[in-house]
Amino acid sequence: MFLSSSTNAIDAKGRTSVPAGFREALGHEQSIYIWPSVHGDFLEGGGTAYMESLQREIFARVADGSLSPVNAEAQQMVLLGKARKLGYDKTGRIVLPQDFRDHAHLDGSATFVGLGNRFQVWNPDAHEARMMAASEKARATGPMLGAFGV
Repeated sequence: MFLSSSTNAIDAKGRTSVPAGFREALGHEQSIYIWPSVHGDFLEGGGTAYMESLQREIFARVADGSLSPVNAEAQQMVLLGKARKLGYDKTGRIVLPQDFRDHAHLDGSATFVGLGNRFQVWNPDAHEARMMAASEKARATGPMLGAFGV
């Protein structure tokens, strides 16, 4: 599982370190998949298993009629068509493409955020604002799960 958050520097060539815990979650894989989010100015990512689960979900939803074939193709283009497989070097660094850095407003550092079976990459300031808003929403909408209150 992708857990925790980590802010890492981005050098002039666009290199940044994938958190060690994320690399451990990927096991033997020497790469990650990342794509610009359609939900905001951040990146989303995961390993091969997550990418395969996205593809299976699209096909399953077409089969059960909850997603039209035309919409399925649009989903594939937006999610899979923009994704890039980024290999990391022996020190755990990847090169974030410039267009991805531009999309997420990444300049100098990036915050990796674990979300279980996937992760996000944020501009650190934007992530801090998002976390504050999410914390407020969670407190306002009821008891927290697990170790946080239930």
